[in-house]
Amino acid sequence: MDSAKTRPVSSGENSAGPRRGRSRWTIALYLFAVLAAFYSFWPILVMALEGYNVDLGPIFAGKAVRLVGGLQFPPGLFLPTPAFYLQALSLEAYPRLVADTLIIAALSITISLAVGIPVAYVTARIDIRGKNLVAYLLLALRTCSQFVVIIPLYIAYSKFGLYDSFTGIALAEQVLILTVVVWMLRGFFMEIPQVVYEAATVFGKNEWQVLRRVVLPMVMPGVVVTTLFALVLLWNEFLIADTLTGIATRTVSVGVWEGMSINQLSFSALAWDSLNAAGTLAYIPAIIVLLLVRRYFARGFRLGLGS
Repeated sequence: MDSAKTRPVSSGENSAGPRRGRSRWTIALYLFAVLAAFYSFWPILVMALEGYNVDLGPIFAGKAVRLVGGLQFPPGLFLPTPAFYLQALSLEAYPRLVADTLIIAALSITISLAVGIPVAYVTARIDIRGKNLVAYLLLALRTCSQFVVIIPLYIAYSKFGLYDSFTGIALAEQVLILTVVVWMLRGFFMEIPQVVYEAATVFGKNEWQVLRRVVLPMVMPGVVVTTLFALVLLWNEFLIADTLTGIATRTVSVGVWEGMSINQLSFSALAWDSLNAAGTLAYIPAIIVLLLVRRYFARGFRLGLGS
């Protein structure tokens, strides 16, 4: 009996199955990423919409009733308005909060750069014993909780008159940003080719002149990126600012949390819509800066860890 002839299967038919399987996994992966992003940004979305007087609560609460200006509105009835955002911007307290935060950030970043630039240069360039140990000890300090230092700082500041002062809070914020400044700048210093350092020393320049006249101008974009990222950290910081600031030095994060009023001397809480609007306005600058510097931030840390 003649054996049955089998039709050869083309390679396209063989690869159709795996290709279809890969496409399903890709769709599932994208779906998971979308759901994860939606889950992560949901609180921010709710805050932004609440500030715009769009309350999502009645939709998820079933028979809940909204109260707007003392009047009852049925579920799902929205009255979008930018009034709460305009109110937050027009209040005396909010611009004052922004000004105090920027003053604290300017002082704190100036101190961290004055200390961090030489330390980053030494750990990246000069071959001295124990430099890597110093660098990793600084990195280890970043993992310490702020609760470890906040009570001793509060006691010391109350004793020496640094409580509720711009200088005091700027010094305390070094716990938060100094390590980040050192490690980011260390990465940018390490990115400079060794021949640049050697050429500068050949012409008789000492290490201080090499840093000030040759290297620092080359890493100035990295200094700007580091400054912006440190500003984001300070803008969002809450625990140290809440503990060590008072009426004279209230920051945006603390002021929004405690409520705002027309007179900054009394932070009486306003309606939730106004607070959500202020919180959204405080969040926008931070996310914009992070989106602008995220690539450079990752590169600086990667180079710093690659020593």
